[in-house]
Amino acid sequence: MKKYLQVIIALLAANSFAQSGNLPVHEIEKNSYKHFFQSNISDYKSDTNIDVTHYNLDLAVTYNPNLLTGNVTINSFSRTDNLTGIFLDLKDNMSVDSVFFNGALIAAVHSQDKIMMSLPIPLSKNDNFTVRIFYHGIPDATGFGSFVFGTHNNGADPVIWTLSEPFGASDWFPCKNTPSDKADSSGMKITCSQNLIPVSNGNLTGITNNTNGTHTYNWNNNHPIANYLISLAITNYSRYDSYFRYSSGDSMPVTNYIYPEDLNELMPLLDKTNYMLGLFSDAFGLYPFINEKYGHAQFGEQGGMEHQTISSMGVFGESIMAHELTHQWFGDMITCRNWENIWLNEGFATFGEALYAERTCGKNDYDDFIKNRMTNAKTATGSIYVQDVNSVSEIFSGNRTYAKGCVVLHMLRGITGDSVFFNILKAYASDTTIRYKNAVTEDFRRNAEKVYGKSLDYFFSQWIYGENYPKYNASKTTEKNGSNYFTNITLQQDVNSSPSFFTMPVQIKIIEPNRESIITVFNDQQIQTFTVISASPIDFRIDPDNWILKEVRGDNIVPVSFALEQNYPNPFNPGTTISYSLGKPSDVTVKVYDVLGKEVKIFRIGIQREGNHSVKFKAEGLSSGIYFFKLSAKDIQGINLQFEETKRMILVK
Repeated sequence: MKKYLQVIIALLAANSFAQSGNLPVHEIEKNSYKHFFQSNISDYKSDTNIDVTHYNLDLAVTYNPNLLTGNVTINSFSRTDNLTGIFLDLKDNMSVDSVFFNGALIAAVHSQDKIMMSLPIPLSKNDNFTVRIFYHGIPDATGFGSFVFGTHNNGADPVIWTLSEPFGASDWFPCKNTPSDKADSSGMKITCSQNLIPVSNGNLTGITNNTNGTHTYNWNNNHPIANYLISLAITNYSRYDSYFRYSSGDSMPVTNYIYPEDLNELMPLLDKTNYMLGLFSDAFGLYPFINEKYGHAQFGEQGGMEHQTISSMGVFGESIMAHELTHQWFGDMITCRNWENIWLNEGFATFGEALYAERTCGKNDYDDFIKNRMTNAKTATGSIYVQDVNSVSEIFSGNRTYAKGCVVLHMLRGITGDSVFFNILKAYASDTTIRYKNAVTEDFRRNAEKVYGKSLDYFFSQWIYGENYPKYNASKTTEKNGSNYFTNITLQQDVNSSPSFFTMPVQIKIIEPNRESIITVFNDQQIQTFTVISASPIDFRIDPDNWILKEVRGDNIVPVSFALEQNYPNPFNPGTTISYSLGKPSDVTVKVYDVLGKEVKIFRIGIQREGNHSVKFKAEGLSSGIYFFKLSAKDIQGINLQFEETKRMILVK
């Protein structure tokens, strides 16, 4: 930094940051979040006395009539001494035919969506046991469609599919219905009509053609897996294969199961998967299921689901494909321990979309993606840490869990810098205490602090367990003393609910007549003044590179509301400028009318970011008189009107 430009943290800014390099911890606020840190394990009424080690599903599925018949073998061990009874989760509408414990038939009660079993002998802690349950029925789909009998190709072809997240696994197979107990491995045998192809997790290890017009596909997954990631998808798939070559001599199959009527159209898009696998392997570490497969299975939900090694896709596009692939690291390999911490799945996967945009299209596309997610995040209510996990819509809130979760990672990137940030992601993904296991926010924070070398308590406390975002009021005063100008830049935050104000490093762009520079100050008080000494008068911008989810009001600030300004000049001949401000990204149209309401000019501007904008209007071929101009700003989907205003102007010839 040049000698003539200095930053002095003024009286209100005194803290230990500059001396120690560690960010201050607000103990009062930290204590107010104490109950969050102590509630990191939720098992959602599952049997906490057992630990599942393996699921083996042997299922027969028929279409018209619709029926699921099967038996599921579950290997487990006891987590306590003198265990005399256990239970597993299965919806009551499914019929249990028989239950075997260690090979012997036992009595069981199926009620209140649980299969309750009294054990023939008590189990000691760490004793292994096997339960095998025979059952049948038509699953009652819940959530996003836990088990669905549907059609495709305009109703001509059947398709059967599952999407168990968050609680739907027990709709169609007996299990311990919590993400915190990942099985060490799983297997799936699926028997169906020979004109249909059944798809599931892991590797296809065998196909048996049966004598009754059916065949059985045997799928085996050799990695730990959460129960909600176990999946099946069945239809008359066309298979499209390629290979991800991750070293000079090694490759992994990329296997896509696609509706025949859609395959030719989707092939160029599916071919991008290999590039995505390479990109994310570079960013996060090698694809975690490299000895099995990755691929897509088309299904009937209008979205995607990150089933382990085989994402189910109802729509295809580069962004959603990047999202579901990112989940293979963050969601599948490392699974949130409870749904309260779902942002560790969805926030990371949404950030994967941003990263893909950046690496393929450049920083401007990344910036636009983040800007749009920030617009969504500003409408989020409550903390990213989910308060009501009984509500599927609360768990999977798009504005909070996805958008704000993604923005949290973007803000952390701004604090640490690129090199450290991506080292944090790799450290988190390679942490053996959580790799192929479960994690909570504190696990990610622990890795972030270890790599960064400084406390991030203030960051995670307010952004994960707090709510809303900072609203800065910025102002300046300038005094000249000798040959120097002393500019006091004051940031005053609106009072927030929790935390009362936000602590963040804030970048300020200093604008001088012949140069620009960026300084970083640490804003840890509600009202705080920072002094800049310069050789000439300065202007400034708060957070010019948009690293913080925020609003800023005051000097030289991007507007936080919509406005249509009076044209200038007015009256005019022959041209004038129409200026307006957008408070958020919008689909913009400007129309000009004569006094009879006839449209004489239309500017279909399209999507613009928030900020100040203008269009130039030339009154060619128009006579003198009064005209009107109207600004219409819709949301970025072009559906809902966000702002509309009309003003009058005068043409004089």
